[in-house]
Amino acid sequence: LVDVCQTLANRGARVIVVAFRDNVRAVAEADALIMIPRITTLFTGVLEILPLQFLAYYTARENGCDLIIATDPDADRTGVRIRSGDSYIGLTGNQIGCLLLDYIITALKEKRALPADAYAVKSIVTTELASRICAASGVAMFDVLTGFKFIGEVIKNQLARGNSSFILGYEESYGYLKGSYARDKDGVVASMLITEMAAHYSALGKTLVDAREDLFKKYGYFAEKTVSLNFTGVHAQDDMRKMMEKLRSDPPAAIGGSKVRRAGDFLEGFYTCKVTGNRKKTGLPSSNVLSFSLFNRCKVLVRPSGTEPKVKVYLLCRGKTEKEALDRLEACRADMEKLV
Repeated sequence: LVDVCQTLANRGARVIVVAFRDNVRAVAEADALIMIPRITTLFTGVLEILPLQFLAYYTARENGCDLIIATDPDADRTGVRIRSGDSYIGLTGNQIGCLLLDYIITALKEKRALPADAYAVKSIVTTELASRICAASGVAMFDVLTGFKFIGEVIKNQLARGNSSFILGYEESYGYLKGSYARDKDGVVASMLITEMAAHYSALGKTLVDAREDLFKKYGYFAEKTVSLNFTGVHAQDDMRKMMEKLRSDPPAAIGGSKVRRAGDFLEGFYTCKVTGNRKKTGLPSSNVLSFSLFNRCKVLVRPSGTEPKVKVYLLCRGKTEKEALDRLEACRADMEKLV
């Protein structure tokens, strides 16, 4: 593997370079710091800035890089793209997290070092593929509300109980944490782990895209999408509140062609089975979130943003084939846009 490290105004840039100190040598220094190591990676300071994306792709292609790794300005979120011919294929935050989870569990099992009380933590809006990966190896999975502070809270509580076997925590929004040294996502360690994982699969003649396909073939195909509904004007907050109230008072009976099996109201704190009417506590703090689990095993969650005038709709779908998963995703998206 060959690595490129590129960053602009990134607080984690020099820390990340130090982390790769045995494998990195500087080859150019301009407005952005460009580095080439023996093991691959390219960091882009701000994922959303188009010129940086072009610079990243150009530098990666020119130097034959296998990976582009990108961190945000404070280096707590991490994204990745993998070389495929002359282009680079992106992985979602959900997919990166599942790959890391599977890689860590597999490595521990091969060393016969997987603790009996090993556990991972994810948010409720993160893919259910992660839960399946854990269940297959007897690893406990804790689901928490959105926000890394809740992942940190689980770590704290488990440590208080004498359980130090935390292996990974992550959210679909590109935030990952391995180890209990912090209570927030860490793009520096995540970058190292992704690079190590890529090197491992490269030695097996595979890319991370191949590894992703292996997971899908083993556990089924999963497809996720977050739809943001933006609200504007002085009445934005009131309009968001009314939309959530409408979904509560008149919830959908079916989404994307599949009936709702179970509805969750995290503000009230209960799941309700739509077949029997039985109710069960969510076990999580009160939060303005609604969830709809469907009979085809897809799930839809809706919550207002805590920082912006928008409501987020999380579509978590699965299928026996990639096409079936994507078709269900599109059907759920179309129905939810009509509903809200």
